[in-house]
Amino acid sequence: MPARKGNNRVQTKLAQFTYDHRQLNDRMSKIRKNATELGKFLDSMPPKKVGKQEK
Repeated sequence: MPARKGNNRVQTKLAQFTYDHRQLNDRMSKIRKNATELGKFLDSMPPKKVGKQEK
């Protein structure tokens, strides 16, 4: 049974989408990791002292 003519294009587009999605997921996981570390760092800082506010 011969393959459909446009089937190769669909497979190519699907492979490219999967590759791009995996790269995006890797980048987002790095951003989430950095955001978690930043949150821990900010939580560990002492609260800022508030002085007189000028009007």
